Amino acid sequence: MPSSVSARYRSALNAGMMTETRGCNEGTWVARCARAPPRDGGDAPAHCADEQGICACCQRHAGTYERRGLGGWDKSLPRRRLFMIISLVKATAGPVARALTGSAARVLMYHRFSDGPDSRKLSVRLFERHLEYLTRRFRVRRLGDVVAALREGRPLEDRTVVLTIDDGYADFVTYAYPALSRYEAPATVFLVSRFLDGDLWLWFDAVHYMLTRTAATSRDVYVGGEPLRLDLSSRDARDRAWSTVGERLLRLSTGDRAAAIASLGAALDVCLPQRPTENYAAMTWDQATQMDRALIDFGSHTCTHPVLSRCGAAELAYEVRESRQLLARRLGGVIDTFAYPHGEPADVDARAVEAVKSAGYACAVVAVGGPLARRPDLLQMERVPAATDLEQFRSTVNGVEFLANKVRAWRQAAAF
Repeated sequence: MPSSVSARYRSALNAGMMTETRGCNEGTWVARCARAPPRDGGDAPAHCADEQGICACCQRHAGTYERRGLGGWDKSLPRRRLFMIISLVKATAGPVARALTGSAARVLMYHRFSDGPDSRKLSVRLFERHLEYLTRRFRVRRLGDVVAALREGRPLEDRTVVLTIDDGYADFVTYAYPALSRYEAPATVFLVSRFLDGDLWLWFDAVHYMLTRTAATSRDVYVGGEPLRLDLSSRDARDRAWSTVGERLLRLSTGDRAAAIASLGAALDVCLPQRPTENYAAMTWDQATQMDRALIDFGSHTCTHPVLSRCGAAELAYEVRESRQLLARRLGGVIDTFAYPHGEPADVDARAVEAVKSAGYACAVVAVGGPLARRPDLLQMERVPAATDLEQFRSTVNGVEFLANKVRAWRQAAAF
């Protein structure tokens, strides 16, 4: 998604798109040495891909680099030492952060998958690189096993990671499930129960379909009673329009949201098909029942994927309870894990948490956060969105970003 897409919508609509769509080179930044030309004019040393330390070449040259494009820097010994320190930090940040946060489990969050470029999906090749990295450096465990240990007060294994996938799209079956099977990596899939019936459009997908199918290049519309001018002149513009419309729709009740989407379709002169088209389709019930249950657990993601904080009491109870009962009937076994739709603080209020508790779930996960606390709230367990950039993914899963955010918060607090 373009950088102009709001962070709130990027994260809150993570059920329909990938978060963290930054573009960077492959590899892990925590393992890379500072890149700068040697003072003698020779070639800069190649990057070192060893996370355990920097290469001998960089150790030899780290003190003789000067920063590209910033001429006039002092070439005194303190500067050279600074470059050495930077190189060492970059080389060791991942392992150090992993060691410092190793006892805290990470619950990773995924959504959609593809076999090629798609801003709303994670490529299966990159997903396989995620799995390769995780299975070599972490212990991939089932969510139910982690929750059981936490409930019983048992310590978790160091470097525990849990994989979760939301919604239940057909592309999970096509791309992600075979990859998980190859790496023998267990995962929990949170299903929108009515979505699997095949005739329910997830609301953000309906909006996306309309905005990408309309022949209009601009349109004045009303969303939530407020006027809005949509620029639809390019693909990026339509992505921005999707962000803007979605941001407003998140604030509405379920009924008002449905009415607004119908009005949007009329304004754009787009008729929504009765069933989701291939790009937006769910897996089938048969596909779900045929999966290896030793590898795949299923949890509830409500019946229709509403914004729970905008639901009335009866609707809230129905979405939370009925989805659990339906999944248990159709798939067998006990459904005791839950994922809040959209999952940001504005989407999960105290009523939603109480409804999940009353329905008998053992745990529930949100869509934001970092490594789990030693004694987390099992009804609001944090998750880490899986970045679509490999460097960012490694940095996040190792805990580098988590520690950096802690330091920033400490510095901000100290400033007051």
